[in-house]
Amino acid sequence: VFFILSLLLHFQECIKPVKIPSSVGKTKSIVIGKDGSYVATNSSGEKYVLPKAKIDLNDCLACSGCITTAETILVSQHSVEAFLNLLKNPDPGREIVVSLSPQSLASLAASLNVGKPSTLSESFVASGLSPDGLDGVRNFCVRLLRTHGVTHVLDTTWSRDLSLSASAEEFVQAFSGNSSAPHMPVLTGICPGWVCYAEKTHFKGLPGSENRVQAGTDEEGSHLIQHLSKIRSPQQLLAGLLKQLTSSVSCSKSPFLVFVMPCYDKKLEASRNEFTLPDGVEKEADLVLGTNEFISVLELLLQEPSLPTVETSSETASHCQRVLCMLSSRLTPDAPLPDRMYRHAGSGSGGYAFHTLRFAADKLFQITLPVSVTDDPRVLTRKLGNQDMQEILLFSSAEDCTAAKAGLSGRTPYRHAATNPAPLLAFLVANGFRNIQTVVQQLKRAYTKANLSRSSVRAEVPFDYIEIMACPNGCLNGGAQAKVDLAYVTQAYFSLEERDVLTSDPARCLLKLTDSDSKIHTTYRVVPKIEITSPSSLKW
Repeated sequence: VFFILSLLLHFQECIKPVKIPSSVGKTKSIVIGKDGSYVATNSSGEKYVLPKAKIDLNDCLACSGCITTAETILVSQHSVEAFLNLLKNPDPGREIVVSLSPQSLASLAASLNVGKPSTLSESFVASGLSPDGLDGVRNFCVRLLRTHGVTHVLDTTWSRDLSLSASAEEFVQAFSGNSSAPHMPVLTGICPGWVCYAEKTHFKGLPGSENRVQAGTDEEGSHLIQHLSKIRSPQQLLAGLLKQLTSSVSCSKSPFLVFVMPCYDKKLEASRNEFTLPDGVEKEADLVLGTNEFISVLELLLQEPSLPTVETSSETASHCQRVLCMLSSRLTPDAPLPDRMYRHAGSGSGGYAFHTLRFAADKLFQITLPVSVTDDPRVLTRKLGNQDMQEILLFSSAEDCTAAKAGLSGRTPYRHAATNPAPLLAFLVANGFRNIQTVVQQLKRAYTKANLSRSSVRAEVPFDYIEIMACPNGCLNGGAQAKVDLAYVTQAYFSLEERDVLTSDPARCLLKLTDSDSKIHTTYRVVPKIEITSPSSLKW
């Protein structure tokens, strides 16, 4: 097998690994032809041209040559140009639906308020919308998009309600030993950068461990993905539900789904084969823009003449169109009672650890916690060495929690310190690849120790649930965010009203569409380790 990898300089074109059939024999030499092609010669003296395969999104996901995606890879089908062409050359059989993530809006708000003066910021001030909070920024985006060909604008916070709810229920099943649930500890799977890393991380099965994979299966030798939560991210949950709604009922116009996200890896998440419609061609999420790309779109739209707002007649609208109209009406600035933006308790990545802890405390131990779990005296939180490693512990009483504080030991996870009282649950929020590697090494050591001591892996891991994001500081600091001080982005996001899960009307509307688990759950795949022919064995 010979692989051509051009990953050293970010301006070079990334090349897909090319597999050479075993029938050609062992490669002895490679010559670069005058036309730039690579001509190989096998041990029998036969020559053949090595094909050069250009990368696409699926290839990038399937390659184990790098940890995660390079932000500099040009993805033509998820670009500003593709979105603008869509607006300029609309398909009469489709209506454009743009879904905004709250992290992207927080970054946009910070850029408008403290960034350098621009045409966009001047237009925002001239609009007369309030700069306080994110609602004014969201309304500005809605008006601009809807006067340039976009039919509906949605909020991914609504689908995050569903993702949070399903994640908490899944954890309770895993904790209770349900065989269909992920293995303990459960690791969140909503960050595509982290998922790419997990799928490419391999360590062999260890005899005697309770989590050993059956020999001969696709998962053999890779325990890490067995711990991944199978719940979809808000982006793919919303995309799956809306596309399922379109395909299950008669719809005169199918939605073209565009997402604005804080991370470039979301483009690759949308391209996964797991998120393809039954025809095997169309993706559930059609186009994904990073926050900074969305800002470019808004600036360019300001230079274009406005169009009449696209409206859908309630008399002729299909069921799917009525659902979209109902959802998007919540974001219409001129609506009688437009829904105000809100956030979930916990981290800026969505609050998965907080909500799951609260739900599990109730279902497993009959302990009622407030929405913001850290306000309860039975919950202890602390940093493990750095701000991106936060341990969250639940004790049976406030007295136990107070006693536990005296036994804390630096960076050592509480359970590894082997002190009393024992916590009922131990959670972790880990951001950034340095901390991800720490978590993975802890899990590997747990497998090794479980084998040597004939104990269970679960007994050797210091955490029950881990919220993991690839970006330091989580999604608010995503690689596609505007270049502005993170403190302003954080301030904008946490200024939102804090609400409990599934308390908003749009979220409950989406919940009614979840008639099957197929659009809530996903699957993962083991990515084989890359095999590279040693350069020393080739004659160039």
